[in-house]
Amino acid sequence: MKKLLAKKRNNKGFSLVELIVVILIMAIIAVALAPQVMKWVGSSRDSTDDNNMATIKSAVSTAVADYMSDGGTIPAAIYHVTSSGVKWQGTGEDTALTAKITEVMNGDYPEVKAEKNKVFVITITAESGAVKVEVGAGTYGSATPTPEPAAGT
Repeated sequence: MKKLLAKKRNNKGFSLVELIVVILIMAIIAVALAPQVMKWVGSSRDSTDDNNMATIKSAVSTAVADYMSDGGTIPAAIYHVTSSGVKWQGTGEDTALTAKITEVMNGDYPEVKAEKNKVFVITITAESGAVKVEVGAGTYGSATPTPEPAAGT
């Protein structure tokens, strides 16, 4: 009896079966939670995109209003916000408007262009200066083809 009690007291640690059972339980929990965690990550990225688009729209609207108050005429325009800043898409760039937008974006909203692997496409309607912002296809630095804006839109 003493040998049995002594053997039981010296039994330190876990058995192989106990370790396998614990690992299996952890694996089952991980497999069950993985899809939910991926949804949370995707939702977080969508929320960040929405906030950045609202920030860009505010900045560009401010720049357009400032440009119009200085007597500038708004052309139909498409810009890309990329890691290297604001880039005009297409031909016939209005450099004064681009300078205003770049100034506002770099001065007030530098965090927006810091987001990786996103291209935000800004569409400005001619004459009215209405601003629309959306997430574009591609990644920073890519030459994402975007249709030229129709005249008067």
